[in-house]
Amino acid sequence: MKHEDIVTALLKIATTSTAGNLTKDELAQLKSYTLIDIIAPDSKSKKTTYTLTKKGRVMLKANSKPEE
Repeated sequence: MKHEDIVTALLKIATTSTAGNLTKDELAQLKSYTLIDIIAPDSKSKKTTYTLTKKGRVMLKANSKPEE
């Protein structure tokens, strides 16, 4: 994944807590960089959710353009 793709994926995960159109390989790559945590579904919800780690939040904040 390119740097821009990673930042876009982090933004998507931060806003929706879902993977969207990311492949399993891309999710594994983000997990290996310790940018995301994968939360297994519980008995109530059948969907797997994703959260950003502290490292992921810092990377997203550092690479986000300020709103004007």
